Amino acid sequence: MISIIVPVLNEENNIAQLISSLQGLEGDKEIIISDGGSEDSTRELAEKFNVTVINSKPGRAFQMNAGANIARGQVLWFVHADSRVSSTSLHDINDAINNGAAGGFFKLRFYDSDSDDKFMNFIARTSHTRAKNFCLIFGDQGLFLRRDIFNELGGFTEIYLMEDWEISRRLRKLHKAGKIFALDTIINTSARRYITHGKYKTWLKMNIVKALYILGCPTKFLRSIYER
Repeated sequence: MISIIVPVLNEENNIAQLISSLQGLEGDKEIIISDGGSEDSTRELAEKFNVTVINSKPGRAFQMNAGANIARGQVLWFVHADSRVSSTSLHDINDAINNGAAGGFFKLRFYDSDSDDKFMNFIARTSHTRAKNFCLIFGDQGLFLRRDIFNELGGFTEIYLMEDWEISRRLRKLHKAGKIFALDTIINTSARRYITHGKYKTWLKMNIVKALYILGCPTKFLRSIYER
């Protein structure tokens, strides 16, 4: 069974559509919604579906670990609330695991930007190339891991931002051994941050945050910059 873990915070505009699409996937699964203290109707909407909804300290690392702690599946799949998944996703994850993968990720696309937007297409394409070649997997790429591997890693380091970068670093040995699969299956995500705050400005801010993280800035401070 695959445990699908979704960290959420004030996602009332996305949660119903996501849960509905996840429930429609063929395959043995459970869906865990890990709420970080939403102040809108996210939790109430999620509870209308036949899924597990839990409370967690805010922060994706904390929320995903909380979901993993109660998950019953042999594989953990971490999905963002603004994602739109392909209909073959569970089949493709199982196929990868059966072919020796310890984990993997999907090919990123943006569903709410123009299809001919060269800059957004560049971001999507280079995200996949970066993850495939250097094992820098970001959360919107739909990371999945075997449960035993996740446990051996000790889960996500409970920091306030960059938890995906940090777990990617610990996956590099498996990546070099060819155990982290880059799937060609598409996972769509929202370009809402780029649309709201400007494409180039948002891209620059994200790269500044990455550079500050490498330089050792506290992740709580980085989150305040990221969310500002």
